[in-house]
Amino acid sequence: MTGLTGQLALGIRVFVLLPAAGAAAVLPFVDFDKAAGLMTIDVNAASTAAAGAIYAAATGSTFAWSRWAKRRGGAT
Repeated sequence: MTGLTGQLALGIRVFVLLPAAGAAAVLPFVDFDKAAGLMTIDVNAASTAAAGAIYAAATGSTFAWSRWAKRRGGAT
């Protein structure tokens, strides 16, 4: 791979795939079995964590939402 394609592949690997793998390694609902080479995800725990993150982003960060609305011209 050379040129722009190689740079794009490197960027995706460095800025997307490697951080995602690191984040997955520390999540309590992701387990990696080295012997089998399998990554197992507990879907129930993952969905609970995702729901918590969505709830926190939507309701817990009211300051950030108010700054965004104010920047768009709305009154807060």
